[in-house]
Amino acid sequence: MKRVLAMMLAILLIAAVMTTGLTACGNDSGSDSDVIKIGYVNPTTGPLAGNGEGCDWAVKQITDYVDEHPITVDGKEKKIEVIVYDSKSDQNTCTEMAQKLIEEDEIDLMIAIQTPNTVIPVVQVAERYGVPCIATQAPVDPVSVSLDEFNWTYDFFYTLDDVYESQRALWEQAGYKRGSGAKVGLLFANDTDGTSWHDLFIRRLAEDGYTVVDPGQYPSKTTDFTNVANKFKEEKIDVIAGTNIPPDFMNAYNAVIAAGVEVGCITMGKCCLLQSDVEALGDLADGIMTQVWWAPTNPFKSDLTGVTCAEINEKYKKDNGRVMPQPTAFAYAGLELAVQAFTKAGTTDKEKVYKAIGELKCETIAGPVDYSNELNGLPYARSVLTGGQWQRDENGELQLVIIDNSLHTDIPVTGKYQSGNATTKKK
Repeated sequence: MKRVLAMMLAILLIAAVMTTGLTACGNDSGSDSDVIKIGYVNPTTGPLAGNGEGCDWAVKQITDYVDEHPITVDGKEKKIEVIVYDSKSDQNTCTEMAQKLIEEDEIDLMIAIQTPNTVIPVVQVAERYGVPCIATQAPVDPVSVSLDEFNWTYDFFYTLDDVYESQRALWEQAGYKRGSGAKVGLLFANDTDGTSWHDLFIRRLAEDGYTVVDPGQYPSKTTDFTNVANKFKEEKIDVIAGTNIPPDFMNAYNAVIAAGVEVGCITMGKCCLLQSDVEALGDLADGIMTQVWWAPTNPFKSDLTGVTCAEINEKYKKDNGRVMPQPTAFAYAGLELAVQAFTKAGTTDKEKVYKAIGELKCETIAGPVDYSNELNGLPYARSVLTGGQWQRDENGELQLVIIDNSLHTDIPVTGKYQSGNATTKKK
């Protein structure tokens, strides 16, 4: 009899342990933890490290804010923990770190950020595991074709049509108007980002009456651009347009100058957005034009923290000794959206958090967010975009000046177009 009772007690004990374990592992009914965990894969090192600059600073701003203003989730006041892993600017590492965040750190939400090369693999992992994901700082088009369907991700950035129209507005300021037949030389890598830009630019250039000079997409991290430079010189191009990682552009631009190619204007994405990247170019940076995602003069104010673009820039300058980089604004905005989503959902239940993200209509430091747009099944909020040029101020310091606001007229211009670039200077 005693043996039977002992066996029954053992069975009951095992059943109780199993039930407790299942409850602890489940995520459908929210978390009992006092901390909300947010995963963040950042290119802290590698070719995209310039984009990742300011990540830790932005994380501290938002976590400090929530420390002082805890949010009520799952019936209790909670703080947030942002777990940041370095992607090393590598797609495979992105995948590994995203899996680690979900499997080992058991995050409640993922932030995917810093160009399609590092956003897409993180998004794919979040979708596979069923984790709410806020993607930002990656054009909508390449992200939207990376999966057949999206059930957990929202993107906040511009479309490639936006960036094409922004660059075209800059060409027109340089005198190369639609229908002019001006020759546009393309400079795109054969990665996901470059291919998306390349295909859209070829189509839109033809529609707008430009002549396409396409030397073909090159393998990323190419060092010899002699064939590209010779093609540009042979065709006597007027414009160079593209988007490249900084080392690729440095090698390509040096080859172009060495070949004696002369062009009226240069519009570049990615590699010429950041102060640190253009400073590495030295005098070669003068006159290059690029898109502007964010500037301290933008008229936005965070609905979460109440900080304005001007105020956050001054705080960044005080802490870091330089103007806040454009990507830092989106790092901050992504975290703003995460906190707002948990506040709106009132729970860490993943399905409810995902739904709450889609219902957000708010203003962030990077601009207004409304996820009512969709492309290839990917819901997105369209970010603001203007056109800028790197010019030297009275002290000889490079500054990114906004010279075109045709896509978003509420953004103030801060200067006028100046002709000339490194290829047109006398040597």
